[in-house]
Amino acid sequence: MPSSHPNPPGFLRPYRPTDDSEVVLQLITESFRLKEDPEGMHALQQMRESARRQSESSWFSPAVANQPGFVWEMDGQVVGNISIISFLDKLRHITLIANVAVCPEYQGRGIATALTKHALRYVKSKRAHQVWLQVSADNLVAKHMYANLGFDIVRTMNHWSLNDGAWQRPLGNHEIPTYSFAPRRFLGWGWQKQRLLESYPADTRWYGNVEFGKFSPWSILNLLAWDEASFLHHFILREQGELAGVLSWQRGLPRSDALWLAFEQTPAEDDRIYALTAHFLEHHWQKRATRLEYPLGRGERALEQLGFKLSRRLDWMKLT
Repeated sequence: MPSSHPNPPGFLRPYRPTDDSEVVLQLITESFRLKEDPEGMHALQQMRESARRQSESSWFSPAVANQPGFVWEMDGQVVGNISIISFLDKLRHITLIANVAVCPEYQGRGIATALTKHALRYVKSKRAHQVWLQVSADNLVAKHMYANLGFDIVRTMNHWSLNDGAWQRPLGNHEIPTYSFAPRRFLGWGWQKQRLLESYPADTRWYGNVEFGKFSPWSILNLLAWDEASFLHHFILREQGELAGVLSWQRGLPRSDALWLAFEQTPAEDDRIYALTAHFLEHHWQKRATRLEYPLGRGERALEQLGFKLSRRLDWMKLT
């Protein structure tokens, strides 16, 4: 519901790494329950390292200029925060509003709304081509606030994780006679590319660390891509001889491996995801922590049965 405090007490000021970094990191940790999320804790460590570098540098830091932030101060302490992260995608300036956090005892006073309105005025002055944010799908209060400020939900993505160690092996035989498995060679890239674009649309892929062009079997012709190609592996599922799915494995990433799924959205999708992912885990997985993103409502039964845990469900919202 709308805030009953259109003009909250306190004041907004720019984020100062030297003075504010620790209190803001603590604020973000508590607001987003990051202690329960290994991926979130890794991001927090990166933020702490970035703040340390900024504090040790001169008074002007390019990182501060490119990723400014603002805090809300009240009763002599920082009680709210917002970050503005800029990306360049095909010469377009894209902005992500992030880390909108308010101390629990100060929530409901309009502080988050005031911070977000100021951030939107700031990015408008910088002529951002697009403005996005991510919000937990179950955070109805925040989603309502963002909707009132002009944001619309574009899509919802499930974020899955599989911890290092053992996975939940199927009770039955997933390698049923109609399925066959093989490494992906040169054939099937066009089919895979189309399915990837359907599941991971280009308008939000600037945020991730993946370039699907490097999944192409022809990328080996680019000498500069050989090193990255050695960390990419692709596996196909055939059903009665026809291509029915592709799983791509990004191996050796800093904190966890990543899987990318290419399947058609059909009633058989769950069974196909289950079969190919189980085959990969049984024969190729190196028992490292592994993460996977996939659209809401797709592959959920299969991934849960294999032991993946739903770590977060995020709505992508775009300013219209």
